[in-house]
Amino acid sequence: MHITDLVVRELGLTHVHELEPFATLNGVTVVDIESAEGYFRVHLVRDSEYLNVKLEEGSKLAAYYNSLFWHEISTAEKIPIPSAHFKTAFRINDGDVKHAAFVTKSESKGDSLTRLGLPELEQVAVQIAKLHAVNSRVVNEQFAINVEENYRNIKQFKRKMQKDLVEVLELALNSEVKRYFVNPSSILQKIGILTHHLENENTEEDEKNKHRVITHGRLTSDVCKFDENGKLVEISEWENIHLGNPVEDLSNLLVTSVDVEFRRKKFMKVFQVYFYALVDIHPPNYQLTELKRWFKEFEAKIVMDGIEQLLITLSENENEELKREMAYRWESALEDTVDFLTGNYISDDEHTFFSHKEDE
Repeated sequence: MHITDLVVRELGLTHVHELEPFATLNGVTVVDIESAEGYFRVHLVRDSEYLNVKLEEGSKLAAYYNSLFWHEISTAEKIPIPSAHFKTAFRINDGDVKHAAFVTKSESKGDSLTRLGLPELEQVAVQIAKLHAVNSRVVNEQFAINVEENYRNIKQFKRKMQKDLVEVLELALNSEVKRYFVNPSSILQKIGILTHHLENENTEEDEKNKHRVITHGRLTSDVCKFDENGKLVEISEWENIHLGNPVEDLSNLLVTSVDVEFRRKKFMKVFQVYFYALVDIHPPNYQLTELKRWFKEFEAKIVMDGIEQLLITLSENENEELKREMAYRWESALEDTVDFLTGNYISDDEHTFFSHKEDE
């Protein structure tokens, strides 16, 4: 039986319209279903009875189960952020192949934007503050153990793929794709600087890892859904959920999903909205000024993690304007991060936080 037919029968759906299936960045298959009863999403992955699976398959399973854990607990605990509600989970036997699947339901239909402005960013910032205010009753020890173990498996696979992705990018920079970049000849050298920095970073004693909160893990404009009136109605794709630093999610959003000048000169507006929303719910044990510093410190990791999505956009998307915009966002973040690491930035004690020394 087709997966959609199974879900339709199980949930008693009528007037069903199935959208084109797609795979998330982690490889989990997703099928969206519109029906008279609402908007449903099926998450599907090939399951395994074996403990020793290949790293890639293990990463897919880890992503699938992290998303499942989040939707189960957020639905059961009624966590007040716009996330789909867990409905059911089941297994499918197709001969020798077994699949695990779970279904979520969204309250409203929304669409993602290729670029977020301040009104959208402020809405997301408030919801991330609510997420970080979730108390220890929800983030129990077993939940933390499960999602952290899964996230480690995902990171392990991503690290293995990083070298291959850089090699693919090198090939792309020697092809017609280089026209999307401003300074394609300097990109690999700058990537080398970031790689060296990340390989030698002491994360265990790093102060920014002492403030652990529930973190979405891949917060971009793609996963933020807005209705026709511009209201944020859903944050999706919770496969990379983990316990991380408070700045991670919004930093990723600023690097990947907003105009370059906004990221460089107005990013503190977003962190201010987040910080004061969090203060009203559950006052944090860190200051607003620390978010400034952590933002730049996390940028190197975000830039390197963004190579995969950049390559997908440049190779598969037909929108030329979007390709140029994505390439410019990523390349400018790469340049800014290298300048920060090499001492070409200084604090100006303003909202921009940093200014180029060479501009003085």
